[in-house]
Amino acid sequence: MEFEAFDSLEDLFKRMDEARRAADERVQPWQAAIKPGDYFRRDSGYGFPIYGHVQQEEAPREPELRHYRFCHCFSVACTEGEYGDVHVSTIDTLIRQELFEEARQRGWLP
Repeated sequence: MEFEAFDSLEDLFKRMDEARRAADERVQPWQAAIKPGDYFRRDSGYGFPIYGHVQQEEAPREPELRHYRFCHCFSVACTEGEYGDVHVSTIDTLIRQELFEEARQRGWLP
């Protein structure tokens, strides 16, 4: 896990904007097309997958948020699931609902 320290809120917001722009540049066309109802798998970065279900795609208030989706995500670290925004560039693959349910039956193990 990486940590960064900032001398001001302005520096923090500048870094957040830079990171979002870099993530936006990595978005593939299939990722940009992810929509409510889709199921996906992504890497946690800790050796286990995260499984997610896109809940809704809110009309972004700002164009900068166009690549975020509101999702319900699960993993062995969070078997109850949690809701939150996911940047589509972090989604590795779309999966069928059946594969999502099979992962649930396995306790979210790969």
